[in-house]
Amino acid sequence: MLSSVVKKILIVEDNENISTLYRIKFEKEWYVVRVCGDGMDAITHVMDFTPDAILLDIMMPSMNGFEALRVIRQLVPSLRTKIVMFSNLNSQNDIDRCIQAGADWYMLKADTTPAAAVQKIEELFAYSQMKGRTDLLQVESHTQTNTMYCKCPRCWEEFEQTLPM
Repeated sequence: MLSSVVKKILIVEDNENISTLYRIKFEKEWYVVRVCGDGMDAITHVMDFTPDAILLDIMMPSMNGFEALRVIRQLVPSLRTKIVMFSNLNSQNDIDRCIQAGADWYMLKADTTPAAAVQKIEELFAYSQMKGRTDLLQVESHTQTNTMYCKCPRCWEEFEQTLPM
């Protein structure tokens, strides 16, 4: 684990075999883990467990991940939980829908290992800790033009940021 602080993660996945694999990996990385199988349970767990991260499947019974994400972000807008959508839905429309609803990242289940999920969530935590701390950010800056070159935390696309003089 990259951080010395114990983190809590909620894994929302209706396939018990998949959730078990991810639970074991996160526990080995010293996370406190809770698992639930649908979006309704996820909302309850978010309120009483207050996880640092959520690994959220989309296609689930009773309430899908799209709806759960929307409700979680609306119920607790100040919650700093990193939400990673985790599904085999692979259309750009589905990915855009997740990001617009407030997901921090999207991972294709078929291409993701438990280790890769841990790594991505650790990267999201690290980015959050660096955000706003120019002494830690590794960005290229040009003092003559007051321009910084940064990367978007959601899609990692590079962009220019002009700073006031």
